[in-house]
Amino acid sequence: MAMGDPMRKVRTGDKLRIPATTFNAFIDTTRAFQASQRNISSTPQSATRSSGIILVRNDSGKGLSRYSVLGIEEPIITPKAKLDSFKNKVAVVGKTPGKDHVGKFVVLLEPLKSKAIGMAYGAGICPVKIDVPDEKTEYLYADIADGKTDNLKAKRYGAAAILWREGGTGSQWALVRLGLPMPTCIFPVKLKQVYGEQGDEKKPATWTYDVSDPATDDVLAEGVNPTSSPHQWKRPSVGYMIKATAGYAHYDKDDKLVLGWINEQVEQASCEDTGGTY
Repeated sequence: MAMGDPMRKVRTGDKLRIPATTFNAFIDTTRAFQASQRNISSTPQSATRSSGIILVRNDSGKGLSRYSVLGIEEPIITPKAKLDSFKNKVAVVGKTPGKDHVGKFVVLLEPLKSKAIGMAYGAGICPVKIDVPDEKTEYLYADIADGKTDNLKAKRYGAAAILWREGGTGSQWALVRLGLPMPTCIFPVKLKQVYGEQGDEKKPATWTYDVSDPATDDVLAEGVNPTSSPHQWKRPSVGYMIKATAGYAHYDKDDKLVLGWINEQVEQASCEDTGGTY
């Protein structure tokens, strides 16, 4: 009796008879799929790397839901341990985000138990929750929230560009584009002297300032001492100083305003004209 096609599809009403060759093919396919899921050092995954989706191991110490955030710690397989596996498949250790993970994080594409390995967004557009501190500031970016796996935090500069968000303040859904951290942006500021003294020939000036946006007059920081950390202005050790009215600033990785240059000047008196000949 001639053998039929072992992979022939069954129509409605047909009796289900599964040839041994067909059943064994199903088993082989299933085993191959399971092996590929378990073995992170198997064949190269060019599609995974080009799409910005990578493998991550959940070392946060707890199970995490889809779209949780993990900070990138290190490769699971280092070049020294197995170079081919390191080159063929991007797989990283993910931990609860901390200050060392600013600009270095992934968003989970699937739920992950503790110590499990799964897929995550390493680059590209993805949904994620972000925490928005206030509505007054125009937040265009987001980055890790220290100690938080549930969400990112809206910031003035970060590694995730906010494309859309629900609105309001607090934790909310958003669409972001993961990529390289924004470079430091220096911008002009307006200064209003509020405390301190001018200084003299025996002691330095101690001026402090309220810092505001010159375009909107929104106050960005109050009572700032431009010579204290993290600010970078240097004054003479003694002398009369004319108070500043403007300057340039940037935000650091902790989203704190840093004054770099201000237009304080040493007050200089003109020489007395004695009428003599030199």
